[in-house]
Amino acid sequence: MTSSKPMPMRPVVELLAEPRLRVANGAHVIEVAPAAGGRITRFTTHDETGAHDWLVPITASSWPCDAWPKGGSYPLVPFSNRVRDAQFPAPGGERVTLATFPGMAHALHGFGQYAAWRVERHDADFIELRYAHREGEHGWPWAFDAIQTIQAAADGAHLSMRVVNRSARPMPAGFGFHPYFAALEAELDAATLWRHEAEIAVGPSDEHPLRRHVKESGGYTRYVSGWDGRATLFYADGRALALEADGALGHAVVHCPAGGGYLCVEPVSHVSDGFNLDAHGIGGTGVVVIAAGSEVSASLAMRPGR
Repeated sequence: MTSSKPMPMRPVVELLAEPRLRVANGAHVIEVAPAAGGRITRFTTHDETGAHDWLVPITASSWPCDAWPKGGSYPLVPFSNRVRDAQFPAPGGERVTLATFPGMAHALHGFGQYAAWRVERHDADFIELRYAHREGEHGWPWAFDAIQTIQAAADGAHLSMRVVNRSARPMPAGFGFHPYFAALEAELDAATLWRHEAEIAVGPSDEHPLRRHVKESGGYTRYVSGWDGRATLFYADGRALALEADGALGHAVVHCPAGGGYLCVEPVSHVSDGFNLDAHGIGGTGVVVIAAGSEVSASLAMRPGR
């Protein structure tokens, strides 16, 4: 799906993580940087032994948008993971060519984490953020709004996202959450493991997915689907964190980088390069098409335990 046209380049702007907003409920505290990709920079639980970070905390005050710190959690919208060669066929048949950052061959992780989100509401335990995407911006032909909520609840962190198609024609879409956990291992049950080449999915595998995913120095990326939305993260101090995603997030990415600096379990709605795989008739990609004026939504809970 390569093109003879030069790929349009996106400007690399600096994202400012200050000021940070704070929400809390009992022992649970969440810090958010709306202007730096609408991301959570810290999720901590306090008890008699001290503060316990569930996510790798982000301490940087700013960064180039194409070189973000590997920590916290950010929103994925209007697609997750990669779009091969930054191109795909739209539902109407036309070829969409997305702008990429210099040196980036594939479109990566949507637009939300590279942008400032507007604060719509901020209470003691609740934040609502909005990202408004203009038609044609960065090569994406559709206008849409993404609205995410971040709530500190009595049992942990509750996240949600809505994607609203503001254009006059159907829009393909995918979305999800990209947390970086400070955990040693994760357990989850899934039905399908997807084969991939350099993190671009190419189709379902005959191999059954692992249930246990351990942080290791060699690193890996695993795309799975058909999971029940539940996973458990295990930490060095013996604590555990339970994830529960709703049915819209039927895919997950489990990623550990070379060196094993963190462990990602990303609840997402579709597989890597889902737009192109779906266009080639491969089933089970999770890609959805949102009618004009309609929306899709999803939620994720992160519940600390002992």
